[in-house]
Amino acid sequence: MRISRIIFSFVLALCILPEAGAQLKLVSKEKLKSVNSPQLSRDSASVSFVTRHIVAERMTEDDAPKTFTYEFTNVGRSKLEIKRLVSTCSCAQAICTKKVVAPGEKASVMVTYNPKGHPGRFERKIFVYTQEGDAPAAVLKLSVDVENSMDISGQYPVSMGKIRLKRRTVRFNEGSDAVERLKFINVSGRVLRFDCDRAFLPECIQFYAPPTRPLEEAEMVIRYDSAKPGVREKMTVFLNDLGVSPSQSSVTIYVE
Repeated sequence: MRISRIIFSFVLALCILPEAGAQLKLVSKEKLKSVNSPQLSRDSASVSFVTRHIVAERMTEDDAPKTFTYEFTNVGRSKLEIKRLVSTCSCAQAICTKKVVAPGEKASVMVTYNPKGHPGRFERKIFVYTQEGDAPAAVLKLSVDVENSMDISGQYPVSMGKIRLKRRTVRFNEGSDAVERLKFINVSGRVLRFDCDRAFLPECIQFYAPPTRPLEEAEMVIRYDSAKPGVREKMTVFLNDLGVSPSQSSVTIYVE
């Protein structure tokens, strides 16, 4: 009986092991090659590109999308129908100037690359499919080198016209003197100097903002003196010269 149980356990293990191993999929070299360098369709002999690989000039994430042209000629005896273009990245959108290309006729595949959100060095591929079926007739390559964005305004979610802030509220403890610093960035495109409307500034609050250059980060300073008059649970500092209304350029102070 004991021997039967051992044999049963061994057979069960043999049945389970293949299923466990099936969870780990190994990709063969042949499979990788078919993706990176797929076998081309019969129409590939009819598609003659001036170039199939373009190396783009260095870009930054702040650059506008750029379009690259892959010109080709139908050197075959039959018409070519461009059925679809498949890109390896949504950042590279491709269109063909003609859906049907007659023998001897020229056309172009236009690839528009958007660098926003895609820093680094990459090689994007565009697969050109014709009427011949599942295999592509051509594989186009676009090599790109994209630098990180210099615009850091996205780190400052609060917009106040010529500046952006990380936050627009300040909190102090009642009876305790303190200083708060609000980080901001100058997005005006020129040297910026601004102040607050001191006619509405309570005596218990002092305000200072340094001059800043375009896209320069800085800190506005709000100092609270609990011994001076004008303390309220909620106070507002109105900022001047930011190009928006007072209600859109104000910092709220809470005293708790």
